[in-house]
Amino acid sequence: MTDSWVTDWDALTQKPRHDSEPGPCVVASEAVGFPTDVSAAVISYNGMGTLGKCLGGLADAGCSDHLITVYDVASTDGTGDWLAEHHPGVKVVRLEENLGPNPARNLALIRGETPFVLVVDVDVQLLPGTAGTLREAIGDDESIAVATPVVLYADRPDTVQYSRTFVHFLAEASAEVDDKPLTQLNGETAGVGLASGCSPMIRREAAAQVGLFDERYFFGKTDGEFAYRLTLAGWQIVEPASAQVLHHHHKRGSTYFMQQVRNRWHFMLKDFQWRTLIAILPVLMVHEPALFVLLLVKGRVVDYFRALGSMSKLLPGVRGDRKDVASIRRVHDWEVLRGEKLVIPAEIGGGALGVLLSLYRVVLGGYWVLARGVLKLLSSGYPGVRSSAKGLGRMPEKGLDGGLSPRNNTA
Repeated sequence: MTDSWVTDWDALTQKPRHDSEPGPCVVASEAVGFPTDVSAAVISYNGMGTLGKCLGGLADAGCSDHLITVYDVASTDGTGDWLAEHHPGVKVVRLEENLGPNPARNLALIRGETPFVLVVDVDVQLLPGTAGTLREAIGDDESIAVATPVVLYADRPDTVQYSRTFVHFLAEASAEVDDKPLTQLNGETAGVGLASGCSPMIRREAAAQVGLFDERYFFGKTDGEFAYRLTLAGWQIVEPASAQVLHHHHKRGSTYFMQQVRNRWHFMLKDFQWRTLIAILPVLMVHEPALFVLLLVKGRVVDYFRALGSMSKLLPGVRGDRKDVASIRRVHDWEVLRGEKLVIPAEIGGGALGVLLSLYRVVLGGYWVLARGVLKLLSSGYPGVRSSAKGLGRMPEKGLDGGLSPRNNTA
């Protein structure tokens, strides 16, 4: 069946249904390993090429069609018709305009009828046991907001694409393991600072408390900025090494560089404390001209100017954004940001340039050690990371802006 996109904010402020109450996403079979308090949401834009594999991975996890909702983001490839024919039990919610994945992700969290939602991108395939392992990693610990899997390349399943990631002080990713053999991962569950948007299992209450995903981000930082707000609010993110997914990676779109530059700047201006921005200013004075030259060499310098123009439209709202973030903050930036192991996209690095960039990463790590020490000395107390013993308390009736709503995509 197909619904139009109706934003039902009241649904997110209500307690989730208990298993004994009716609802399409509550009943699941423990015998096949899919958690009973988790619903599945597939985010798809023209995803016919991988939709069958995505649903197959969920089926292998024990998730029946009637437990799945596909959020069809204005697809033009016949997704809805194919689902009606081959998976009539899957619920379909169609968004009539493609504004990126975040509006669909938010809708999945708002409409979810279970405490947790497994949000799966259509180009991702769960490996057996992953859903159950993610839920086990959360357990009864009410301080954990997200459990995220290790992301492997679908065409190189023995190689890690994303794992053990954190937010770098340049508002990029910092990864302990990326483009490395899977054998380099130990078998433990680790605390991380980022959760890839590929297939995170998200606690709905935590998402609501920090204001959901930012819908102004069409591509780039769409998941990282959300995860950073969770960590600022004291929530924890965990990654069990035995929970793994395959990512059918595809070539970046034409707006990749523009979106990355714009959203990175907005990320910093929105979420970083002023003292953090001042501390990293010397690096930014080198990094930004270097990025400009790099894009010039790559023939993409126009993207930099497009990013600045788009960012200018967001500037009037930054003051309100910062106020919103301050209202949920429990930890300082220096407590969660990293300075080492900056992830450099393959589209940028390589050859002699790659050697220079590797050296640059080492310099950045050393700089952050010094800057972090100074920021720590200047810091006053915050409540800190949430403790499982403290519990969640009552879910707020209103979120950021006093109305429990995500920021709209206006730029």
